[in-house]
Amino acid sequence: MQKSTQTGIYFDKLVTTQIMSQICFELTGHTEYEYEFVENNYKDEFLDATYNQGRLAILQYKNTATYISFSDEKCEGRNSGIQSVPTAFNRFFLNSYQNKNLFFYFLPCTGNNATSYYLFMYRLMKTAGFNFLNCPESLVGRITPFTSIDDIIRARAENGERNSGNNATYIVKNAPHEYEIYGKTYGANKYDTSLICYAISKLALREDRITLYEYNERDLKELPAASLEVLRNMGNIEIINIDDEIERKELEENNSLRSPRFNAHLLDRLGERHCVLCNCRLSEIIQGAHIWPVSDIKKTTLSLAEKLAHATDGENGLWMCQNHHKMFDSNIILLSATGKVTYKSNLSDMDKNYIQSITTVSTLSENLITPNFELYINKRYSIT
Repeated sequence: MQKSTQTGIYFDKLVTTQIMSQICFELTGHTEYEYEFVENNYKDEFLDATYNQGRLAILQYKNTATYISFSDEKCEGRNSGIQSVPTAFNRFFLNSYQNKNLFFYFLPCTGNNATSYYLFMYRLMKTAGFNFLNCPESLVGRITPFTSIDDIIRARAENGERNSGNNATYIVKNAPHEYEIYGKTYGANKYDTSLICYAISKLALREDRITLYEYNERDLKELPAASLEVLRNMGNIEIINIDDEIERKELEENNSLRSPRFNAHLLDRLGERHCVLCNCRLSEIIQGAHIWPVSDIKKTTLSLAEKLAHATDGENGLWMCQNHHKMFDSNIILLSATGKVTYKSNLSDMDKNYIQSITTVSTLSENLITPNFELYINKRYSIT
């Protein structure tokens, strides 16, 4: 296994003859078999030589190859129990052998492998094409495939609320059949992003337009090469790496800055799209509203890099529905540095009553009021 030389834990200590016999019987009806544990540099018609094989076994019976991915023996981190799953899926998907199947086996583990997050990931696996050879009692009957991309979004939002600020991947619906995926690519986040994309690709309709925006942060600037190859072969998700060149071009050409990086930073800071002034959660009508407008930032003498940093800063923005965004941009609705919501002074009573009736929030949440938020409010209203 990956890192066995550091951990001292090898595959043959985890996948015992008893477990192999159970798997063999479940898949073939036989209990007699031959087995071989191989090194990472082993290769044949089913495996390429590679450092990480994805905690994988391959059962060959008659003319069928069955790929079996095993859970981790420790379920202590958020997704530690299934980090090898995308790698195993890649090995399976990219192999040209026709008669093949894909399974997952739960090894005995320490920790809780039945959290809401794990259940969400198992359902993604089921949607992507995994079958489950065994199942912990706490999960029996619960690992069902998703039925649509919207179904995944609903489940993700529910899971995200229980794990606030902890999402590695966000799925946004902009319009009917138009979706954006914002996926982080560093550390364990790449496993989350890959698996969500595989499931979404399986569910995508012919008329769906789906874009994956890869976070260009830290050392790993894109998903692993095998994951990208799988998605390109699936053929229904456009992959865009969020880099400085894209953002500079957007800044130079547009004052509204429909920036993938700005949206990604808002998702990181504020979570799933919802209007901060009325709590509307209809993603199709939620937009990123700049506090210090991009058109004003562009007029300053700051360097291009500094302008770009301010224009894409998550603290220089708020999620707002289309109505509130337009009223905020028109200075009909005003915000103070403490987050208090006020209105343009010369409004008629009828207009003010209407705006108050649809603006259910009178003061922004305390967690939004930061020194940078105050800075951008002061810039917006030219307060020195």
